[in-house]
Amino acid sequence: MDVEVLLKDSWNIFKDNIVAYIIGTLIAIIGSIFIVTMAPLFYGLAYMAMRGVKGEKVEINDVFEGFNHFVQSWIFAIVAGVLISIGLILLVIPGIILTILLIYALPLLVIRDYGAIDAIKESINIAKANFTETIVIFVVAMVISVIGGSIRIGAILTTPFVMIFYTLGAYGLIGESPKVAEIAGELE
Repeated sequence: MDVEVLLKDSWNIFKDNIVAYIIGTLIAIIGSIFIVTMAPLFYGLAYMAMRGVKGEKVEINDVFEGFNHFVQSWIFAIVAGVLISIGLILLVIPGIILTILLIYALPLLVIRDYGAIDAIKESINIAKANFTETIVIFVVAMVISVIGGSIRIGAILTTPFVMIFYTLGAYGLIGESPKVAEIAGELE
């Protein structure tokens, strides 16, 4: 998987729907103040990313799609959070490795409409089978997130971009074509 192409394709998808992604991210961040809405709103961001990757028009209301999957999104958030927390408690390194292995879990939860455990299991299997590519994708995404997080409003731009980036990566590694219209990469 060519990370440069993945970045270019992510950028093209992001800029084509930039207003919806920015407002959707603002809604998710502000809505996360009420803890109970956090998981469904971030599910909604993943849903927005999937729609963009598929070449569909992304709408601001898509961020609320997670409320149709409220229990599923919370089970995922709790299970993934507990696993990563246990890994971090066990000398930090296992938590970091688990975080890397789970980068495709949220996109898979949305793409395949999985339950939490199935999305986590498949993400781990995909990441282990493509560990070098997954490490590169994770590091690139972390650099983008750190740069965005260092600027006050940067996270509003980098959060949806990274979600698109992970979603494109997941599609590429599961071997499914998202049928994206007019992106430069190999996923067409």
